[in-house]
Amino acid sequence: MLSILIPVYNYNILDFVEKLHSQCKTENIIFEIILIEDGSTKTFKNNKLQRLNNVKYIALKKNIGRAKIRNLLAQESKYNNLLFIDCDSDINKNYIQKYLYHIKQNNYKIIYGGRKYTDKPTNNKYSLHWKYGSKIESKPAEIRQKEPNKSFMTNNFLIKKEIFNKIKFNEKINSYGHEDTLFGIELLKHNIKITHIDNTTIHIGLDDNETFLKKTLTAIKNLKFIYKTYPDKKILVKNIKLLQYYKTFYFFRHILLIYYKLNKQKIIKNLKSNNPNLKKFSIYKLANMYKSN
Repeated sequence: MLSILIPVYNYNILDFVEKLHSQCKTENIIFEIILIEDGSTKTFKNNKLQRLNNVKYIALKKNIGRAKIRNLLAQESKYNNLLFIDCDSDINKNYIQKYLYHIKQNNYKIIYGGRKYTDKPTNNKYSLHWKYGSKIESKPAEIRQKEPNKSFMTNNFLIKKEIFNKIKFNEKINSYGHEDTLFGIELLKHNIKITHIDNTTIHIGLDDNETFLKKTLTAIKNLKFIYKTYPDKKILVKNIKLLQYYKTFYFFRHILLIYYKLNKQKIIKNLKSNNPNLKKFSIYKLANMYKSN
């Protein structure tokens, strides 16, 4: 009935998976939990989870990336309802029950449950990821549903297997960033509207400021690749805010790049501070979009 699919990279998921497993047993459903360790370099003894009934654990020696790992998880699944969850998550006590309601109604194609963040960390080195996530990514379903295919992320979604197999994740994107953006746009092109509900996972695996900035640069590189290679650029620009800014200010890019060059150290210092300015983060992203053009 339900395949729970979790890509794992350098994270201890023992308690999290036991919690999922317990909820599924309580609901008395047919289920499986598939874990694929994507070339992790740290050991957390996640393989111990194989002792649980209906849990399948696979360890890959080499990291294959965020898109390919999710396609592989779907390929390994047995059931028609696929629930993808990020490994660095926590769930509420009715998490499985809320998704089961929609499965039993059989009236969905894809559902996104949303994302929340923990309370503000006391360590300022996590301030940027926390503030960006809390202010930009963490939105109630009522807000997300206004632009349903723009508000999609891979951390927490339920999808019919036949729908997933029509779309799949683009495996040309083999590093961090925008594989979920492109997936949402492909759903839109196939006239598949994402249903949004409030069944959030709590994102507990914050990146430190330095790592988050580096991941942002990788995501920008991916976005530039998508923009260069994707045949329908209009739909990309319409649905990706950073590309809208990119197009709008393109003829003024030299001014922005000069400003960024003169103020780069101040901007980065602010982004690593205890109160990062998200407008400056937008400037950081846009300037790096224009670089090397």
